[in-house]
Amino acid sequence: MAMSDYKRALLNKMNSTAQKVGLGDELDIRVYESAAGAGGASTEAMTVTGLGASDTILAVTQKTKGANNLPLLGYTTQAANALTAVWSGNPGAGSVIVVTVKKA
Repeated sequence: MAMSDYKRALLNKMNSTAQKVGLGDELDIRVYESAAGAGGASTEAMTVTGLGASDTILAVTQKTKGANNLPLLGYTTQAANALTAVWSGNPGAGSVIVVTVKKA
């Protein structure tokens, strides 16, 4: 997925700040957007292309609520290119999450 100009600007700002405080290239922060979920249950394995199984998750946010308009509560299982998201109930089809990580 292509990164929006807004996301790119935020990421550049974060990396610039990291370099200013002496972290330099040690801090590699990435932002990934999931494919739209199918819904059907309160937990769903979301496809997050680029996410590594050993990446450190910094934040998981809901970009798009599913058809049932429910809030994202958190996440559980992390794997390569996948993250299990947890909603308060079946979110319905179309939910999208954004995952911010520090690459391993």
